[in-house]
Amino acid sequence: MVQNIQSIEEFHQLIQTYPLVVIHVMREHCSVCHAVLPQIQDLLNEYPHAKLGVINQSQVQDIAGELSIFTVPVDLIFMNGKEMHRQGRFIDMQTFEHQLQLMYDAIE
Repeated sequence: MVQNIQSIEEFHQLIQTYPLVVIHVMREHCSVCHAVLPQIQDLLNEYPHAKLGVINQSQVQDIAGELSIFTVPVDLIFMNGKEMHRQGRFIDMQTFEHQLQLMYDAIE
């Protein structure tokens, strides 16, 4: 299930509540962002204990400064509230899944 994040406070609450969280940062008129999101959602179907949060940077503009984001899309993996992996602009799904699998195994 996807959680649409509407504020920086919601973002912090999400990464502190769940041990493994994937954050997808996108913008409204970014075709790559919209193409990557379903791939991330499909991937996370295989990891039921991982939570997905989506942040539309067009609506939560301060997230760019909070997460040091200079381009979109950006996909991040947080484990126990700490950023563990980041990919921006060109998302290599194999590498992303490998990193997710390592962290998922660590929390199981």
